[in-house]
Amino acid sequence: MTTGIDFSARIGGPPRWVGGLAAFVYPLALAVGALSVAFDRVGDMADLAASVLATMLFLFAAPTTWIFTVDFIEAGRLLVVVSGLVTSLPLWYLLGSRLASFAPGWSAWIRRYIVFCVAWSVFNIVVFVLIGSLVG
Repeated sequence: MTTGIDFSARIGGPPRWVGGLAAFVYPLALAVGALSVAFDRVGDMADLAASVLATMLFLFAAPTTWIFTVDFIEAGRLLVVVSGLVTSLPLWYLLGSRLASFAPGWSAWIRRYIVFCVAWSVFNIVVFVLIGSLVG
């Protein structure tokens, strides 16, 4: 009689929970970069451009923040930042764990994660350009 048979489809590769936690690197780096420019203060035109770019970077990192742009929601900056991160980080965790479940090793996981992050950023830029061209 043979023992130790494993019927799981996954052999090797990074653990799913570690892949999920590693997926926090991109959104947290963008959020820290966005929050470091102090997009809540008023300044000259360079500060305005930095605050607009910081807001865009934060929307890349926390895509669920779009919910708080609805007119009837009266939310302050801290509420928007915290709730945007709290609701978006589980999505990034699910992405990282899903990539880890199909990746044969860390190099494949990193390659797929970088491709996804670049594609996500390009998609968001295209959406911003489309919204800007429609609005005027």
